[in-house]
Amino acid sequence: MATASPPSSVHRSRRPRKKSPRLPLPHVGKDEPGSSRRTVIEEHLLDVAAKRFASMGYRQTTLEEIARHAGIAKASMYRYFENKQELLAKIFVKVATTFTTSLQPILATALPPEEKLRRAVQHLLRTIGENVSFFTVFYSEEADLPSKLRAEVMETRQRLAANLESILQEGMEHGSFRPLDAKLIVYAIMGMCGWLHKWYRTEEARLEDVTTAFVGLIEHGCRATRGAEAQAGLTDRLRHVHDLLGSVIGQAERLEKNGQSQQGKRRNKLT
Repeated sequence: MATASPPSSVHRSRRPRKKSPRLPLPHVGKDEPGSSRRTVIEEHLLDVAAKRFASMGYRQTTLEEIARHAGIAKASMYRYFENKQELLAKIFVKVATTFTTSLQPILATALPPEEKLRRAVQHLLRTIGENVSFFTVFYSEEADLPSKLRAEVMETRQRLAANLESILQEGMEHGSFRPLDAKLIVYAIMGMCGWLHKWYRTEEARLEDVTTAFVGLIEHGCRATRGAEAQAGLTDRLRHVHDLLGSVIGQAERLEKNGQSQQGKRRNKLT
């Protein structure tokens, strides 16, 4: 007897496929009139890409991984970036633009050179400390850039160095900084600030504490000993002399009392 085939309307049940968790995209609402949805999503994708490049390396990271961590389909990535290299290039452009424009307001002020240097170093450290993944990529993945963009990045670093050097030169001309090799000091400052991305973690150190320590180290190395510092040093020396004189006077008074006491005993013996 032939077995009757099941009706075509009946389908074999299937287990629902598990969907990979996706991060929510940033919300663009009416309260953000100056933002477009595309701009916000591009910034989100750049942030995710920077974190993946920083942790896994540019060559080891795929567009599929970036899309998965960003919470969008891989096909949707191509609406915003043509390929992985464009993501890398945009990260470098973003950091380079920050370097180029960030110090201009400080340079344009009428502040004393020592205050300009203090604010410039504080700004560099805060910018790097608050964007560690972007600066990790900036300092680590330059070899994978197109040659033209690599040259532009080098020019950006040179411009930053020139800005810092101009502050140092101004300070030396005004006597605020002692005579130094300005280029060498600039390389030291850029190395100190730039290396922050290698070791700084928010759970291990407060950025404000790091900034205070670095600024203090640079200031004490550059500033001439004059003004308030010289006055403080003179005050300390005078206090030390005063203490010594007080000690000597105290000893003299004790000796005098002892002498008078001994003379009185002698008189008593004679009488």
